[in-house]
Formats: sequence, C-alpha cells, structure tokens
Amino acid sequence: MVGRKKEFSVLEDACNLKSSSLISIYGRRRIGKTYLVNQMFMSHKIDCMFFSFTGASDLNMSQQIANFVEAVYDWFKVEPQKDLKTWTDAFIFLKRTISEAIDKSNHEQKVVLFFDEVPWVDKKNKDGFLSALGHFWNTYCEVQNNFMVILCGSNASWIKSKILEDSKGPLYKRVTEIIEMHPFDLKETKEYLLSEVELDVDDRTAVEYYMIYGGVAKYLSYLKKNESVAESVDRLFFSLSGNLYDEFDMVFKSLFYGKHGGHKKIIDLLCDKRTGFTQHEIEEKTGLSYPTIKSALDELSECGFTKGMNKLGNRVKGTKYVVVDSLCLFHTKWIKELNKNDIANISGPYWSKIMASHQYPIWAGFAFESVVINNVHLYASERGLLGALKGAYYWQYTDSNNSGNGAQIDMVVEYDNNVFDIVEMKYWDDVYTISSQYANNLINKRTQFRNHGLKNKKSDIKLVMLTTFGCKRNGGYSKANVTIDVKLEDLLQ
Repeated sequence: MVGRKKEFSVLEDACNLKSSSLISIYGRRRIGKTYLVNQMFMSHKIDCMFFSFTGASDLNMSQQIANFVEAVYDWFKVEPQKDLKTWTDAFIFLKRTISEAIDKSNHEQKVVLFFDEVPWVDKKNKDGFLSALGHFWNTYCEVQNNFMVILCGSNASWIKSKILEDSKGPLYKRVTEIIEMHPFDLKETKEYLLSEVELDVDDRTAVEYYMIYGGVAKYLSYLKKNESVAESVDRLFFSLSGNLYDEFDMVFKSLFYGKHGGHKKIIDLLCDKRTGFTQHEIEEKTGLSYPTIKSALDELSECGFTKGMNKLGNRVKGTKYVVVDSLCLFHTKWIKELNKNDIANISGPYWSKIMASHQYPIWAGFAFESVVINNVHLYASERGLLGALKGAYYWQYTDSNNSGNGAQIDMVVEYDNNVFDIVEMKYWDDVYTISSQYANNLINKRTQFRNHGLKNKKSDIKLVMLTTFGCKRNGGYSKANVTIDVKLEDLLQ
C-alpha cells in the first residue's frame, strides 16, 4: 500500500501477538483510515473474524444503538431478544453474539472489532459509550488472547483527550498501539498518482496536484487519468455535483462540530499571510478569546491544517502559525467568495482561466512554500542530513535604525553541529533567474542572519535555492554565492 507500509506492519504485528490488542487509529477525514483496516482484514487477513461498526454524525444515542444492532446483524445475522436502551446493553449483546460465533465455528484466529468514527458515537461523552466499551475491553477482550479492538476517528483531539490522555477515563493507558495517519508526502503522492490513478505525471504536475489536493488519498482517488489538472479541478470543485464542492465545510463541521466557525475564522486569517501570525496577533485580529484560540490552534495542528513555526533562537515565544493544508489554502483563495449561484453559473474551462491570471502565480508561490514546509524531511534527505535534522524555523530581523537592512527568512533549516540552511523557495515555470537586485537581497539575508540570528558566529551557513527546475548560472547566481541548487526532481527521485 502506497505510503502505508508502517501502519500495515503495525496491524500485521498485532495479528501475530499471543495476546489481545487495543489499537487507536486517528487522522483527518478522507486520509484512508477505514481503507487501511478494511484492506488488512477483508483482503489480507481474511481468516480473522471481523466486525465493523461506524458512528454517525448528528444522531442521538438510540439511533446510534439502532445502527449498532444493525451492524451486528450484518456481520453475524443475530438480533437481540430485547430492546437495547443503553450502551452497556449493546456491548453485552455483542459479547454474547461473538462468544456464540466463536463456539459455533471453533474459531482460533484473531477476532477483530473495528469501531470507526468513535468520536461521533458519543461526542460529549455523556451517553456512556466509552464506559461500556472500557468494561467490555477490560472484562472480556483483554482477558482473551486473540482479540483486536480498533478504535478509529478523524477528530484527533477527541481521541487524545477522551481515550489516550484522560487519566480518569475507562481506557486510560489501555491502548497498546497508536497509529497516527498523515497525508501522503509529496513523493508518496506522485507514487500514488502513477501506480493507483495511472496518471502520467511529471514532477511539476505532481506538485500542482499536491498544491490543490494535498496528500489526501480519497481526494486523489477522484482523479481520472484522461483529465488534465485543470479539468479535474473544474469537475471536482467548480460544479455543484462535484465530489469536493462542499468538502471544506464538511471537513470542519465533522471534525469540530459546533466550534467549527471559530476554527474557520482562524484559517481564513492565516491564509491571508504566508508568514503566518502569532497567537497574540490572531487574538487581536479575530476578536476570539485567548482560551478559544489556544484550543482551536491545538486542534487545527493535531488535524494537520496548521503548523507552528518557531522563530530560530526563541522557541518559547513568537511562534507563528501557518496553514499547511492544501485544501484550506485552495478553498480560501478560490472558492470561499463564490456562492451556490456562482458555482452553478460556471461554464467552460474555469480553472484554466485562473491559471492564466496574474493572481495564480502569487497563490502558487504561497502554496509551494507550504508544500516545502510539509515535506522538509524530503529536503533534508536530499541534503543527506535527515539524521542530523533539528528543525525548520522562520527568522526575521528588524533594523531599529530604519536603514532598510532588516531581513526576513521564511525557512531556516537547522542541523546538528551548528549547520544552517537559508532556504529560498521559488515556484517557477522555467529555470529561475536570480536578478542582481534579488542577489543583493539574498546577501543581506545571510549577513543579517549571521550578525543577529546566531549565537555561534562560526556556524556554517548555506544559502539554498529550492526551485521547480533549478537556477540559471548567471551573474546574480554567482553574486549571491548560492551554495546549493535543489530542484523538484531532487526531492522526488
């Protein structure tokens, strides 16, 4: 499975244990959590006894239990002898059903119980679902040696707070394995497009797809091999029947429930500035309270929508939050201001026209920087310094004398032994040419960074150009003294 070998291996190892396992899987909507489990136990480990139940959004307890009863019938063809009014009743019914199925078939392999979208089952944790599940695990599953209970959800914050970190919760420190699923990185995305979607993509086209769809498996699966990038965008986003027409709103409502308005407000603000905002700046500009912002930023970060970029040399204060999710950047720029009628009236090659506009390269440059930040491990690997990587940061210096010699660096990569890369990112449709003026800008950045950004003045500073097709070896390139020229193909080889 593309990009999921590690996760697949965790499930495989759990199958081979001579004890029961309680596994937590979380990751944003559409990332492939359900697909991973179904592939494992419905295509690979088919000798396991398998049961699956999925929580539904916006249903009350009686409706959730009704769906649970239906799921038991779908898998075991057994119905309860009485009405199940509580989750305790429901798990007693499941326990008896499974025990009977094991006895009838003399089943000796693993029994896998997959509870999908757990946060939706009991959002406020008031209906007793987790308590009943905890009792079911502690008194029945754990004492056996052949059970795997898998708890899965898109709301990472809920999974962490209610299952993994709640010291008073019924499942605290009961989880034996945690699988945190992330979107594909850029390299895996290209591999998926080539092998699964069967698209004939080059490196630049792979980045174009990534800047729009990110590494979200389900989004990428909607692509068709006979379509161009622009055609796929028109079909999926700019059509009322498109699979991703209202995906942005659906993602935030399903993950953050009644709080999604504040989360979207923060995303809208962060998308306006590529260098991001500090928590204090977000508070000033949105009017939201400090606790609300802190909680929202934690949740947005856990779900992979934002990332905190620390300032080099000041990692306690001054963290700037930037949007690194492709869907958020794309939607906020190109879809947010369009209403339903606007979408309905779109005809012809809409995205192609946008790509030809003067706004597109500005947005693409912003999106490309987010791609690089999201894939800094690929960059460090290309440099041969992945094992020495300490982190990626922003850095800025304001000249108090207003001499114009201030500097801002969007990404500084730090390695062991006082080695630093100043990384300049340029998304270009050809070999990039460094002008004399830009070369002066680069020289100033390096000078100010050495003079004001480093405690150890003997640090090794590299000026790196990371561009689509590399840089032209002209006078500006020599003048700036570029140390390393990295192209897209270097990250994707």
